[in-house]
Amino acid sequence: MLKVWVAILNFLSATEFKIADKLGEAVAIISHFSFFWILPVLLLYLPLKIFAVIGVVFALFYIFVLAGDIFLSVFGHEKLEKKRGMVDITNVHEMKAEIIGALVKYIGAIISFATIFNGLQKIFNGGAFNISHPSPFPYFDLLYFSLVTITTVGYGDIQPTLWISKSFIIFEIVFGLGFVLLLFTMLISLYIDIQRKKKYK
Repeated sequence: MLKVWVAILNFLSATEFKIADKLGEAVAIISHFSFFWILPVLLLYLPLKIFAVIGVVFALFYIFVLAGDIFLSVFGHEKLEKKRGMVDITNVHEMKAEIIGALVKYIGAIISFATIFNGLQKIFNGGAFNISHPSPFPYFDLLYFSLVTITTVGYGDIQPTLWISKSFIIFEIVFGLGFVLLLFTMLISLYIDIQRKKKYK
């Protein structure tokens, strides 16, 4: 699993660096979000169900990549860090940048799980979730549900009706709790390191 994560993250980083070098950093960021956030959503609204399946697979792949990125960011991986040009965080400004990056990953996870839920709803002809008061925008309902699930609020106005829906909800809750715990662990560790460096300067 670790080797797969490292290989995928190396490949994606190398691709994004190439795009940034040729077309600029803004284009690289837009390309990333378009490919991993927007494309899977658009696939859900194409006429054949196979496109919804592909959209779900895309979203699952992105969550897998996010999980690896978060895990390796917290616990570190020397080869990956060297190849991606990572540096040790030495001040509060760099720490803030790391927090913003983490929030972007968190939003990406919410959108990707919403894409999976909407994909399941389309694949199972609206039978994957019971939505008590649907909005005029179908994607929004399960985006909202993804947010309340990952934050473990759970108002109960949208309910899963299939085992596969429940399985993905369990996965999202575990992902969300794990993300927050790992983020706090990383931030506390970084803060302690920064304070130590200040002390011994």
